[in-house]
Amino acid sequence: WTDHGNFWVAQRANRWGFLDREPLPPDQAAQTCHIAFIGDSFVEAKEVPIADKFHVRLEELAARALPELNIATSAYGRATTGQINQLPFYAEYARSLRPKLVVLVFVRNDIEDNHRLLAAVFKGWDPDQSPYVVAEKTAAGAFALRPPDPAWRMLPNLGDRPVRPRAELLAQRPRYQSVLEPYLNSPKLHKLLQDPTVPLFGEAVEFTAFALDEFQRRVADDGASLWLLLATQLGDAADPIRVILEDLAKARGIPVVSQHDYIVRQGRELRDGTFFSDGHWNPTGHQWAAEALLERLRQRPEVCGV
Repeated sequence: WTDHGNFWVAQRANRWGFLDREPLPPDQAAQTCHIAFIGDSFVEAKEVPIADKFHVRLEELAARALPELNIATSAYGRATTGQINQLPFYAEYARSLRPKLVVLVFVRNDIEDNHRLLAAVFKGWDPDQSPYVVAEKTAAGAFALRPPDPAWRMLPNLGDRPVRPRAELLAQRPRYQSVLEPYLNSPKLHKLLQDPTVPLFGEAVEFTAFALDEFQRRVADDGASLWLLLATQLGDAADPIRVILEDLAKARGIPVVSQHDYIVRQGRELRDGTFFSDGHWNPTGHQWAAEALLERLRQRPEVCGV
């Protein structure tokens, strides 16, 4: 994986198809404080070798600083996914290792990725034939999960600036016409569809809340704890997307770790944690994410039963 400038990395997927080390045998994992990290491309982390990824760094840091916790980690990441799409990452894989802590890694675009129509506009997956689990609202207003479509497909390749032509293409379908047409006259359609004040994005927030409810219920049923890690791009406390996520977490009693705030407290430069022309973490950014998590584990060792 390369951008021909910042990184060139070759990795081997494990037997589950994730870019991580081979999973521990379940009986061995059960003897540790196992932490499962779930997210999108920031967790997949194709830009750095596995040895440099934040969850591996955390395991190494904790072995030295908090050996009594006996921490082991695993990561389940896939680019272009939101938390609704990631529910099977826990159910089908992470859960078998009986983690004591599950950490959802949130980035700025996750809210829109939890809304299958917005995900179609921004990522190109067909909203009616998705390769991922998606959620929809029933006529009664309840949320329902829909399994992946074996005949999944992407929308036609619409060039380097796909948001407007994809939205226009989807607006030709009767079920999406009335939803998308109010936005199509905007000269800044891309930004408008990511504006927390518009109704369509508000729906995406509702779907994100549903995803959190599902994760919290499933993780709690297994006797584990749930945390959120907000990546650097979710800025300071005034960032409107961060405010939404923190409000959702607070309403559910889910602890939040802010990588941004940790970096600022250390007097470091935020830009030093990402690649120059790519928003993903470089090895330094992964190290800082690990340090931020270690700081919280010092404060909350009870998640490991200590």
